[in-house]
Amino acid sequence: MLINSIDFWLFLAAVALPYYTLLRHSARGQNVWLMLTSFFFYAWADWRLLPLLVLATVVFYGLGLAMEARRNDERAAKRLMWTGVAAGVGILFYFKYLGFCIDEFVALFRALGFQVSRPTFVIIMPLGISYFTFKLISYIVDVRKGTMAACRDGVAFATYVAFFPTIMSGPIDRAPGFIGQLAQARPAASQHLAEGAKRVLWGMFMKMCIADRINPYTDAVFNNVAHHNGSTIVLASVLYLVQMYSDFAGYSHMAIGVGRLLGINVTENFRQPFFAVNGGDFWRRWHISLSSWLRDYIYIPLGGSRCSRARSYFNVMVTFVACGIWHGANWTYVLFGVHHGLLVILSRVMRTPRERLEARWTALSGARTYRLARQLFTFALCAIGAMYFRANSVGDIALAYQQIAAGWGTLYTTATLPMFTWGMIAVAMMLFKEYQDEHGGRLHFLHSPHRWVRIATCVLLIVFIMLTGEIEGTSFIYVQF
Repeated sequence: MLINSIDFWLFLAAVALPYYTLLRHSARGQNVWLMLTSFFFYAWADWRLLPLLVLATVVFYGLGLAMEARRNDERAAKRLMWTGVAAGVGILFYFKYLGFCIDEFVALFRALGFQVSRPTFVIIMPLGISYFTFKLISYIVDVRKGTMAACRDGVAFATYVAFFPTIMSGPIDRAPGFIGQLAQARPAASQHLAEGAKRVLWGMFMKMCIADRINPYTDAVFNNVAHHNGSTIVLASVLYLVQMYSDFAGYSHMAIGVGRLLGINVTENFRQPFFAVNGGDFWRRWHISLSSWLRDYIYIPLGGSRCSRARSYFNVMVTFVACGIWHGANWTYVLFGVHHGLLVILSRVMRTPRERLEARWTALSGARTYRLARQLFTFALCAIGAMYFRANSVGDIALAYQQIAAGWGTLYTTATLPMFTWGMIAVAMMLFKEYQDEHGGRLHFLHSPHRWVRIATCVLLIVFIMLTGEIEGTSFIYVQF
């Protein structure tokens, strides 16, 4: 049940009707309803995996209460915390990485000359496993650190874990901020409904008019790298970065919008990443809920930047390798993590020389062309990372570099006319809005102070989506994680 499907909106209507009528004055009633409908939503995807979600929720709820009861016993509380962390990591490893590890060991032993066979069992990866396990791990660590008290309301805790707009692809909410909102009833409020509808509409625009229009081109190139030249591979890498952003940010906008429709604030996930001026700035703007999670629960516990420069660079690289592995069981994701770790380290290495240059040439710091050059350079480096992310294998990445080194050629153009017309118009519209958001421009059509401008903008967006959007588009990229 994809968030941009008719089935989802019928489901949401069925959720919202009693939520805002019979249950509108009861926080407990609304929470129970959200919990039940969220579990139903998850079971709709694959009912066989619902027991895992329920069991994980019950276990971590119990661990939180046990830690609260033993707060004065440092060793016992720490053991419980590490039990929770190990359980979360163990769930991830078994369902997401065990099959990959088995395949790699089989390949290794065969390369060494041993005759081994691949076990025949198949592990089904639960949808959203990377998201709800990270929620559970952060909760148990926050309780241990004293950032929050253990949640005693099992319904509120289960709603936090299974909240249906975010369980498939995030954002990754933190327990203190989310659970705190469930203490009060959430009656229908016009400003929440209006803001939620606009976020959903903008997310659908990004997904259907940009990501799904670009997808046929990038699929054609990356699924047949050997048949394409350097020009087409470079263009496909650039387009895939735009596609990945439009797809995932589009989902995030819709999830946040649905949360607002239900009176709940969901964590923001993106903040104009294409205006980043270096690798560190990019990750402060891209998949914010994941990057902040990795910072708080991996980078800082490793020592963060409160250590030697070499050790801080090591901490960065470990964090980004973990980021790559989080995305999936493929060496291409490890390379993606290493690449972005190097970009963040590069931004730190170059900070002092850059500041010296800007101090000597004071006009640089405020020059638009200087900032634009840094933004374009960062975008180009991130497009290389997008190629690693999209490639089907490390062999395809090596082949892509061979094709680029072999020289440029004519662009692959089959079936690209619609994409390069309506699709690029949609990209221009997206960049215009993000430029306004980035620089505080006055032309905020969706958030204009004039009601007629907001209404006209929404109507035009709906018409644009209906005329140019891919109605039967692909699944969201991050659903697979």
